[in-house]
Amino acid sequence: MTQVWEIHRFIERDYWLKRMAENGGSLTSEQMESVLDGISDKWDDYTFKLFRDGSVQIIDNDTRRTVRPSELRGASLDFYIRTRIRFIRSILQPHGQTA
Repeated sequence: MTQVWEIHRFIERDYWLKRMAENGGSLTSEQMESVLDGISDKWDDYTFKLFRDGSVQIIDNDTRRTVRPSELRGASLDFYIRTRIRFIRSILQPHGQTA
C-alpha cells in the first residue's frame, strides 16, 4: 500500500479570501466577502490526497466524484501545481534543508 505524503482540503473561496487579504490593500473583511459574493455562488471544494509515490487522489467534496488533475482550473490548479512543486522539492533536497 502506498504511503500518504499529505492530505489537504482546498476551498476555493477561502483561497481567494486569503489572497485578497494579502494583497487587498485597504479592503475590510466585509468588503472582501462582498466582492466574492458577487463573483460566484459555486466554489471548488476538493480534498487532495498526495502519495509518496507521486500519485494523487482528488475528491470533489460536494459530489464525492474523483477529479483528474487535467480537470482542475484556476485557483485549484494553482494550488495543485504549488503542492506538486513542494513535493518534488521535498524529494530532491537533503533531509532537514530548506530552499
